[in-house]
Amino acid sequence: MVRGVAEVVIVGGGIAGVTAAAALAERGIGVTLLEQSRLASAASGENTGTLLQQTEPEVAAMLRETVAIYEELAEGPIDFGFARYEELLLARDENQLERAHAKARAFVTAGIRAERMTAEELAAAHPYLAPAAGGVLVADTYAVEPEATVQAFAARARQAGAEIRTRCRVVQVHPGRGVLTDAGALRADIVIVATGPWLADLLPTAPVRGGRGWLLRTDPLPFPLECMIEELSWPDQDVLGAVGAPRRLADLAEGRTDPPLADAVFLCPRRDGGALVGASMTLSLDAVPEGADMPGRLASRAVAAAPGLADVGVRRAWSGLRPTAPDGLPVVGRVPGSDGLLVHGGHTSLGMQAAPATAARLADEICGRPVPDWYRTLDPGRFPEFRPVLPRTRPEELWQL
Repeated sequence: MVRGVAEVVIVGGGIAGVTAAAALAERGIGVTLLEQSRLASAASGENTGTLLQQTEPEVAAMLRETVAIYEELAEGPIDFGFARYEELLLARDENQLERAHAKARAFVTAGIRAERMTAEELAAAHPYLAPAAGGVLVADTYAVEPEATVQAFAARARQAGAEIRTRCRVVQVHPGRGVLTDAGALRADIVIVATGPWLADLLPTAPVRGGRGWLLRTDPLPFPLECMIEELSWPDQDVLGAVGAPRRLADLAEGRTDPPLADAVFLCPRRDGGALVGASMTLSLDAVPEGADMPGRLASRAVAAAPGLADVGVRRAWSGLRPTAPDGLPVVGRVPGSDGLLVHGGHTSLGMQAAPATAARLADEICGRPVPDWYRTLDPGRFPEFRPVLPRTRPEELWQL
C-alpha cells in the first residue's frame, strides 16, 4: 500500500469505530482509524457494559451475533470481564408486574429461559430489596468492562493489520477521496464515520443526536449482588428514539429538555464487589451543563427500591452522551447519494451489545457479502432527510504537501 493511503478510513475510536476496524482488517481490508482524543474517551468507556435480552427482533438478533463475537474475543490476550449473569426484572407494582409477565411470555416464545418470581420469593432471595409485587428472572444476559472491551477490539484490529492513530482530529470527510485532519489530508477509498453523538459534526444532516445518561459507581456492597437487577420502567427502543428527534427552540424555551425521558433503577455487579447504579436518559444539548440533580434522583430511586444500598459509599458519578436515532435503532451502512461514505452509529444504550454485530455486517456489506434481513433495517436510507452536505475542499491537491 502506498504511504499515506488507506483503503478505508474510520473516524472515531469508540466501540463503533474499533469493532469496524477489527472486522474490516480481518477481512483483508486496509484500515486506518483516526480518533481525536483517546480510545473509549466518551460513553464507550463509561457505561454499564451490559448485554440484555430484549423482545425487539432486531435487538435480539444483534445480541446473539455479538455474544458469539465476544466468546471468541475472550480467548485473546486482554481480559475485558466478559461474564454471564441472570437478570432480575423487578416489578415494584402491579402495572410493572403485568409488563414483566408479558416480557416473560415473549422470552419463552423466543426460547429464552424466563422464570416468574413471587413477592415472597423475591424477599427471600434478595432481602436488601424493598417489598415488591414480583419479578422475572431472565437467563443468558452478559456484562463486559467497557474500556477494556474497546482496547481488546483495538488490539485485534492492530493484529490484523489496522493502523490506529489517536490525537488526530478529522475536520472534513470527502467520500471516495479521503479526509482532512489536523495533520493534513489522508487518502481513502471509503470513509466510515463512527463518531457517536457527534456524527452530525461531520455530517450535518445525520439523524443522530446525543441523549445524556448518568451512572453511579459504588464501593463494595455489604451483600453479594449475583445478578443484574432492572426495574420494569425502562422504555423500549422506539420510545428512547425521542432522544434522537430534533431539538425545538420552543421546547428549550419552556425548559422541556432536561427532565428524564427514561428513569429506572438498574444495578449491575462489578468484579470488585461494588455495583453500577443507573439508569437515566435525558434530552441533551451536548456541552451545556445539564442534569445536576440526576445523581440525587438515581440515588433516591435506588434506595427506595433497595434499602440495603442506603449506607453504601458512592465512588463517583458519571454522565455521557448516548448516540440515538429517532427510532431508537442503530444507523449503519452506506449513506444515500454518497459513494464511498458509510456510517456506523446511533447505538443508543446498545453499544456494547450491538456494535460488534453491526460492525461485522457492515464489513460484509463493504466486501460484497450477503447480509441478514435485520441488518437491512438499520439502513441510513430509512431517514430521507439524511443527504450529507459536504465541503468543496480539493483534498487531492493536499496529498503531496
